[in-house]
Amino acid sequence: MKSVLLAGMLVLGLAGCASQPETSSVIDRAELKVDPEVIYTMDVTELLKTRLEQPGGDSLLQVQFAVEARSDTELAWNVTWFDASGIMVKSVGEGYRKATLLTGQTRYFNATAPSTRVTTFQLHLREPK
Repeated sequence: MKSVLLAGMLVLGLAGCASQPETSSVIDRAELKVDPEVIYTMDVTELLKTRLEQPGGDSLLQVQFAVEARSDTELAWNVTWFDASGIMVKSVGEGYRKATLLTGQTRYFNATAPSTRVTTFQLHLREPK
């Protein structure tokens, strides 16, 4: 009886291992992630994305956004890039970029993907550390 039970569990275990994980679906994520510390001092008024044509027919994803300040504040921002499988694409200078915003001022920023493989992004806004 124990051997039949063990054999059944082994077969079920192997069947579970034989299935391949699904990697072709894109992970659903918000394009904009604003930390609570800065949400009260500014508004993102525009968030645009476009493809920049490159020689040879490829294109790079470019993100453009505008931030309007409700008070004098410091801002740090970063863009994380992802390919069609939802895997993060590394880029040079991945650290946060800093900016100073003055009350009532609208500042415009842009970033271009490091590779033609990039299909989606996530923009992060926070206080500088």
